[in-house]
Amino acid sequence: MIKSKDRAPHPPTLLDRALPWPELSRLAAADQRSRDPIYGVHRWWARRPPAVMRGLLLAAGLPADTPIENYWDAFADPGPVLDGLSAYDPFSGGGSTLVEARRLGASVSGCDVDPLATLITNFELCPPPTDALEKASEDLLAHVAGLVAGLYPGVVGTPLHYFHLRDVSCPSCQSVGTLYRDLVIARDVGKPGAVVRDSPLTVFCPSCFSLHDLSTPDRVELRCCGQRHRINVGTFESGRYECPSCDRRWNHSDLKTGVAMTRLIAVEETVDGARRIIRAPTRADESALFSASDHLVKLAGELDLPRGSFDPVRREARPLSYGVTVPTELFSDRQLVSLGSALRWIRTSAIEEPVRAGLLLAFSNALATNNMLCGYATDYGRLSALFSVRSYSLPALTVELAPLHPDGGRGTLPRSLQRVIRSTSPSANRHVWSSEEKRPTRSLLEFAPEPVSGAVHCGSAATSPVAPASVDLCITDPPYFDFIYYSELSEFHRLWLDLSLDAEPLLPESGEGRVSSFAIGLGECLRTTASALRPGRSLTFTYHATNEGAWEAVGLAIDAAKLSITNLWPLRNDGHMGAHSSAGNCEWDVVVVCRPLRECSRASLKIDFKEWVRIAKAYGLRFGDADKRNVLAALSMAADRFAHYGANDEVDR
Repeated sequence: MIKSKDRAPHPPTLLDRALPWPELSRLAAADQRSRDPIYGVHRWWARRPPAVMRGLLLAAGLPADTPIENYWDAFADPGPVLDGLSAYDPFSGGGSTLVEARRLGASVSGCDVDPLATLITNFELCPPPTDALEKASEDLLAHVAGLVAGLYPGVVGTPLHYFHLRDVSCPSCQSVGTLYRDLVIARDVGKPGAVVRDSPLTVFCPSCFSLHDLSTPDRVELRCCGQRHRINVGTFESGRYECPSCDRRWNHSDLKTGVAMTRLIAVEETVDGARRIIRAPTRADESALFSASDHLVKLAGELDLPRGSFDPVRREARPLSYGVTVPTELFSDRQLVSLGSALRWIRTSAIEEPVRAGLLLAFSNALATNNMLCGYATDYGRLSALFSVRSYSLPALTVELAPLHPDGGRGTLPRSLQRVIRSTSPSANRHVWSSEEKRPTRSLLEFAPEPVSGAVHCGSAATSPVAPASVDLCITDPPYFDFIYYSELSEFHRLWLDLSLDAEPLLPESGEGRVSSFAIGLGECLRTTASALRPGRSLTFTYHATNEGAWEAVGLAIDAAKLSITNLWPLRNDGHMGAHSSAGNCEWDVVVVCRPLRECSRASLKIDFKEWVRIAKAYGLRFGDADKRNVLAALSMAADRFAHYGANDEVDR
């Protein structure tokens, strides 16, 4: 029989023995509203908290006997404390693991099946010089401004938002009516951070579409056109449009609302760079819409527009269920002129490739706020971007953003470019753990890792070209069993950027074979990844699911990869806010630490979930009902796969 010391070519680490999970959970929560510019370069839907990934990387790289004070010193150290080690992420996504590993001094590599994720992370790891990006941004904006001059006319200020309703045709009686949830365009109820308005409430008349400024924000009725209209009542309620003529009710799929004609009912302008007013459309506004259609035809040879169609084979029916089949149908004509001219300039200008990549990411980010599926937070005065709720949504009141507004607006092209420019800064506002105060404290860290180009490969983790026995640190976050289909959301961006999936995403099949199909796919990825580990190094991933079948699939994948589970830790990674808050949401991940079977000996799982609950409570944290189901399912899965690695010492849980 092989002795324990012979089975352990690398000594245990902090990740094996004493991960400070309550403190890392508090740091992840504290960082939710902090600004780390590098992660603002482009939205990604499943990016893990940087503090958590940094903490896991450190725990995997430091010996088990490292004093906890030294661990926190290293966490707060912007220098290369993991110099000489290599880190690999087979599901790199938005890049948190690899960016933090590079900041810690490790050499990095990774892969992702989505080329948009690959583009994002490779830019984060190798940004261009700031001044070159600033110069190219200025030239790009000047070019677009020259082509769209006159398409956004102002009256008393600078146009910022255009408000549209959709006219839909009843499938039963063919009568045309306007779809709206209520009559409110904007309201000032004094919420913190909201736009302060001259009028507490601005509404429209559903008969003549005139605008009315009302003196109180809680008015319930509007009198216009000789009628009384309930302000909070519309033709669209609970996901259904009620035809005013025949009273039949229809959903967006029935109405094909995404391609319905739009009606401009109001324009919001900024005055003196700050104050906002909402006015009625003018003849100049209507003329600009017709001019945009002419521009689209005349400038066809000078615009780069997406040529592909949305994949008809989908897990999520939207946006096809809205009647939309090609991405250009999600944009107004003048949006297509603005965006198409910008993309053409980016692709054809004589600029360095890293700069071009930055401009492409800024452009891609701007797509989510410059389309006709954007809504409006009426009580705050802010545009609600596409995918704000991690899916396609079709607002009753659509907001068209003026893409070149110089100093206002959420997601204008200038602001999107500024986000990318800021991402090249070495400074980041982050939280670190104060051992003296026993709480997160804000800190301005200066990260200056050497850039590394082409570190992330686009392809499946099951066929990644990473060399065998070359990886010291592997911290990853694989796709979940029941999850939002991010590849179908990124398709919106990829069609514009002409990026295609060369490999199928890891998805469970539908029907009875869901567990086994997902287990086979994940097992292949874990097996390939495990072969890249140096002897004695762990493969660690974060995961959550309330579905026991999901954890069953994880267990089968671990078996297929010939791995044992040597530890588990809870981490609160997903503190949901706003529309993401739900009693059914998991806020806690389970960190699963795995090692090859040949390096471990069978052991009994002695983790006490009640003790985790007690510790969490002491740190002001709690496990909800969904989290309890998640953790207990994980522990049940791990019981028959638990093993011991290294010397037989106690584990601090």
